Amino acid sequence: MSSDEHLGSLAEAVLEAVRDHPVVGSKVDEVRTATRDEKKKLAMAMRAKQLKSIGLKANEKGQVKAESSVLQQFQAIGEESGLACVICREGNRFQPSKVLAIYTFTRRCPLEEAEKASRKTMGFSTVSHFNLVHVDCHVAAVRQARSRDVWESAQLQNANTRCNGLLPLWGPGVTEVAFAACLARHNTYLTDVTGQRDIGYQATIHDIKLLLLKFAQEKSFSCDSGGGGPQSNLHTLPYMVHMALYTINTSRASGREQRGLETWLDSPPTAWIAQATAVDGPFYQTTMGMLLLSPQEWNKKRAQILQRLLLTAQVRAADQPGSGSEQTVNLVEVAEYGVYRSAVLFFGMVDLIIKEMWAGVPTKSDQEWCVTLADWIRNNDEAISSRSTSILQTFQDDLLPAQDLGEVMDVCGLLAEIPSAPSAILEVLSQLPPTS
Repeated sequence: MSSDEHLGSLAEAVLEAVRDHPVVGSKVDEVRTATRDEKKKLAMAMRAKQLKSIGLKANEKGQVKAESSVLQQFQAIGEESGLACVICREGNRFQPSKVLAIYTFTRRCPLEEAEKASRKTMGFSTVSHFNLVHVDCHVAAVRQARSRDVWESAQLQNANTRCNGLLPLWGPGVTEVAFAACLARHNTYLTDVTGQRDIGYQATIHDIKLLLLKFAQEKSFSCDSGGGGPQSNLHTLPYMVHMALYTINTSRASGREQRGLETWLDSPPTAWIAQATAVDGPFYQTTMGMLLLSPQEWNKKRAQILQRLLLTAQVRAADQPGSGSEQTVNLVEVAEYGVYRSAVLFFGMVDLIIKEMWAGVPTKSDQEWCVTLADWIRNNDEAISSRSTSILQTFQDDLLPAQDLGEVMDVCGLLAEIPSAPSAILEVLSQLPPTS
């Protein structure tokens, strides 16, 4: 108690004065004890309330501990072990319903450099630094950076790598409606870049083919985008495969494409030279086989596919005769390894992906392989990441340093099927019709 007249101080002085009386003094002590206990009780109640608000409590000894229910919540919290957004740092574990997408960079380019038409068929080529973002987080970041262009803003999140697309991932908890909407948005981005209005799965398979050729020809992945290398692009490739598979499956085109692949494999030797420079030639068909053929089916056809790729490399080299001291390539004799190198490395990468990346994907009698593979890619991001790393290491350590076809075939486990590389080449060369 306090006031301008100092009543509190005067009252305290009165109580001290009467404490000498035996009866009144004991009453004063009782009142003071009761006042202290009440204040302590109120203080403890306030302390308990504040501790409870942050998930803690005090036991009888006054020790502060966390509540069991809060501990259980903390046990469930952990780091994202799979793919995660570069902005919010959360992924399919903590934001399962949000669509993750890969920042990509796409440029317009010819689908086939060897095409003989006066005006080459145009398509596009995509690369990535493999930085992922929630589509919602991307939109929010762009909205905040009003003064910058959409992709200039996105470039800051993409490790300062140029980008102009968002390849969506169909996560296990994402609805098909949400994924399809994001895929349509990505196709709109591609249309803006390439000028192509109808972007179907064929364009995506050509895109995958061109990415595989970058590995085979040891081309730079970052010359246009300014970032991203072999590893980040090999991480991206399975999700490009999923994009193509989704369109194939929803349009029910797998049967038609399977028949097209079989028709190409069974085509007569008279058609092989023309196919070697066609837009949908052997490299395109091999890429299509990577999507449509199970590992078991691939093993049955891969020797035949390799022979056709080797023939394609020789036909293209024969169309470009050497000058000076360079040896002219013909369609009768086996050429040096350099003629076949990019084709056989292309085959080697496809073979590794089918045998190692798709290893363990179950085959179901009541379901087409391309449907099963799309489901597996959708639900196994951690396995894809670790297998991509292993595949690239095998490719760089065992395939790229190879000095002849025999070494590559040994790495691919083909020596039992093709004991002699020269004989395999001569076999297909001998079937070509004679040239005048």
